Amino acid sequence: MFNDEFIKELWTYADEVRMVEHPWFKGIAEHRWTREEIILGEVQHYLRVRTNPIYFGYIAINAVADKSYQVMDTVLENFMEELSGPRSHVDIVLQFLEEGGIAREEADQAEAAPGTMAAIEMIAHHCQHRSALEGVAMLAFVESMHGGLDGAAASVYPHLIGHYGFSERAAETYKIHAEQDVGHGGHQIEILREFATDDAAKDRIRNAVKLGLTAYTLEWDGHVQAMTGRREFWQGTGPLHLRQPQVRLRATQSR
Repeated sequence: MFNDEFIKELWTYADEVRMVEHPWFKGIAEHRWTREEIILGEVQHYLRVRTNPIYFGYIAINAVADKSYQVMDTVLENFMEELSGPRSHVDIVLQFLEEGGIAREEADQAEAAPGTMAAIEMIAHHCQHRSALEGVAMLAFVESMHGGLDGAAASVYPHLIGHYGFSERAAETYKIHAEQDVGHGGHQIEILREFATDDAAKDRIRNAVKLGLTAYTLEWDGHVQAMTGRREFWQGTGPLHLRQPQVRLRATQSR
């Protein structure tokens, strides 16, 4: 299939930070967090999710400006599910906070943890200043890892309503992510496959994918930071591979 090797390469970057292994998700699945800690993590989730209309808006504007109509269709699929209907994504996340006795006004006054803050700024800046294709690339592998039967959202949903005793209404955001995100991610990856037509395009896509993986890993770090009060960042599931110059130090003369 066209560009198979390139897509496989992009998946190797995702494998360096497999979402289901992040302490936020794995801690829930292994029952390491308390109910109170999970609510605090969800406050950070809300702080990031409330910015979704901003960065989806940037991607949509850039798609129109670039006349990237096929990319626009993919963006609109996400945008409509985020904002249309009787409840937006933000409304569904707020259901979790309500079960913890936290009103939207209180959540809006919460301080973003270091990871959450970094994620919000990285995502918004990238989507504003890069092409729509690069905006889609930022999301593609994140959504693919979040959704599906073996994805991160599905790994925690039964534990949230089972072991932790949260209502289905509170944990609904994870059920919806499990159902929808794998489809979003799959469509987005196919867009990347089609538009990766030369080395320059591949390089832009590659950089955007890496940025997205880093930004959303920082978001999950923010959940854990808010729960634990510790400024810790997850090391990931594989070594970090960077393109770097070769260091050529001259040999020092012994005296």
